[in-house]
Formats: sequence, structure tokens, C-alpha cells
Amino acid sequence: MDRRNVILSGILVVQLALVAFLFWPNRGGSAAVGALLPGIEEASITEVKIQATDATIELAKEGDSWVLANYGGYPVDTFKVNDLITKALSIDTSRLVANTASSHNRLQVADDEYVRKIDLTSGGQPTTLYIGSSPSLRATNVRAAGSDAVYLTGDLRGTDIRTDVGGWVDLIYFQTPSTDAQAVTIENANGALEFTRVNTDTWTLKGLEDDEVFSQNNFTTILTRLGGLNMVAPVGKEEQPEFGMDNPSATVTVVSRPPDGEEKTLTLVIGAKDEGGTNYYAKSSESDFYVKIASFSGDSFVNDTRDRYIQPPPTPEASSTLTETGEITTAVPITSFAPFEPLEGITATDELTASEAITASEIVSPSSPLATPTPNP
Repeated sequence: MDRRNVILSGILVVQLALVAFLFWPNRGGSAAVGALLPGIEEASITEVKIQATDATIELAKEGDSWVLANYGGYPVDTFKVNDLITKALSIDTSRLVANTASSHNRLQVADDEYVRKIDLTSGGQPTTLYIGSSPSLRATNVRAAGSDAVYLTGDLRGTDIRTDVGGWVDLIYFQTPSTDAQAVTIENANGALEFTRVNTDTWTLKGLEDDEVFSQNNFTTILTRLGGLNMVAPVGKEEQPEFGMDNPSATVTVVSRPPDGEEKTLTLVIGAKDEGGTNYYAKSSESDFYVKIASFSGDSFVNDTRDRYIQPPPTPEASSTLTETGEITTAVPITSFAPFEPLEGITATDELTASEAITASEIVSPSSPLATPTPNP
């Protein structure tokens, strides 16, 4: 090998070494690839706090289950909590994207600028993880508190980590299948409405008059709502005076009998509106928890009236009557093609009922007895 080739080979080796130095993961003196949150065992975590800019969810472990600590201890989907913890602890340091504090705001992983902030408490000590923006589908910026280093992960997206109640619990609070319901009673300030099933598809209202017809369609909307009434959020197990349960706005009682089960009675008590006036407090006999339900759900029971379930009478057909006393009762027009003169009159001797327009061709005097019209030739 001549001198020229030796020099070129040396240059190539230097270039390769430089490339390896520039692009090798975790350069700059950092440790080998490892967990972003080392030393934390999944089973040791007892609290998880998730914060967004406008909402917070606090989860606490009770035995093998998890509950919403800031919503009265309402049970949550344990699988979802364990899945979040597993993904958070699986984040590693293989994909470094920034190592300066000046990049935190831009990547949305700053102490006061983030998509989600997660506190994992183990042994009474919280460890904080900032979840930032996602530059691509499987790439999300993350940073551990106390470190300037920002990494990419494909396991978590900030917007997938819910901070609303519905992200962690089943919102259906009161439920009875319409096919199981046998009787429904709604009590409110307007009185009591008692509905009973006649057969598979037919219901009736207690106290119907002989000339009243029950509106099956309007009652179907009530059955549908009772088939799956959602809560807005749980409140807790302890009743408070502001719930208004001593003087409820409405009480709904349902007698239910499944095809292969025993008959049971379910009760939904709707209390006062909350401080914002947008929800009602409510309590189901099937739950230990008081909850809030939306006003539009509560109003359908609180403001219900008997008239809503009575079909309006049919509109009567039009008719006209000419009486012997000279008075005309008519629902159709009487048309004249000749002027009325006070010289002659036509007196009616029988009741005249008109189903069509009556045309007067003779003079009718306003001061003489009522005339009997002469038919048109």
C-alpha cells in the first residue's frame, strides 16, 4: 500500500469515528440506555395524579383496586390505571432529543407548560413525569422532573391520558332494561304519575278517563332514559344538606322483573341543583354513591306532567246551523251574490245544517225575520 492510500484510509477511520460520536445514543457523558424512572416497582405505586391545564384526576389504590380520590372514592377501571403505570415505567432513555432547559417550553415539557403532568407516588414519595407534544404518531416528548434531558417515547401520548371522569369509570349510573320494567312511578311537584305494563308493547296511565287516550310514544322516551341514565360525575358516599334529598325535586320508582330473575324495586331520587345550576344531585337505590346528573336528564322527571301522556282529542268536523230564532251558527261561509234589501224576508221553519257554503240569491233584511234562502236556479 503506497503512502497515498495510507493517508486516505486514516481519514476514513477518523470520519467513521466522528459519525459514531455524533449519532451514538446518549452521547455527552450520559449513562447507558435505561429506564427514565429507575428504581420504581410497579406494585409499589399507591397514588397517581394526572394534571392538564384545566383538570385533575387523582387515583388512589385500595387493596388491589383503584378509586377516584378526588371524586369521593368512586371505583375506576383498574386495568386502565395499571396500563398507564406500566407504560410510564417502560419509557427508556434511548431517544434523546434535547438536553437544555431552553427547549422545555418548545417541547411542552416545562414545569408550567405541559400536555400532561403525572405524579407517581411510591413509598410516600412522588416522582413527576412531564408528557409533552407529539411530533409524529409514535413519538411523544417526555421529561422526568429534575432533569433537563428530553426523550421520545412511542408508548404514551399526552392526549390519550384522560383527565375527565369518563376516561376512568363507566358513566351509566341508573339502568333498567325497558323489557324488564313492569311499573314506573314518577313523583314531583305536579303530582304522581303511575304507569303499568299491559302487555309486551303496551303501557297505560293510572286514572285515565273514558275519553282519554294514553300516549305510548311519549312514555317510550321515559323508558329509554331509564334504560341507561348517565351521571356527570360521582360526589361521594356521604349525604350533604345541599344535595336536597330531604325535599327531593323528583322520585322515580321502577318495578323490574327480568325474564329469569326475581322482581325488585329500584328508586332514583333527584335532589336539588348544584351550585352552578347545571346539574342535579341524585341517588340510586342500587349505588352507595351520590352523583350529579345533567339538568336535561333530571328535568324530564322533575318537570313531568300528566298532560304529556294524554293524546289531544281529534279536531271536530266543520258544520253550520240555522236556528228558528233567526241566529246562525256556522263554521263555513254563507255567500251572497245579491244585495241585501230591507223589503223582503225569508223565515226559517226548520233547522238547516250546511256542509257546504250557502248562497243567498234573495234579499235579506237586517231588520226583518231571518229569511229562508231560495236555491239558485
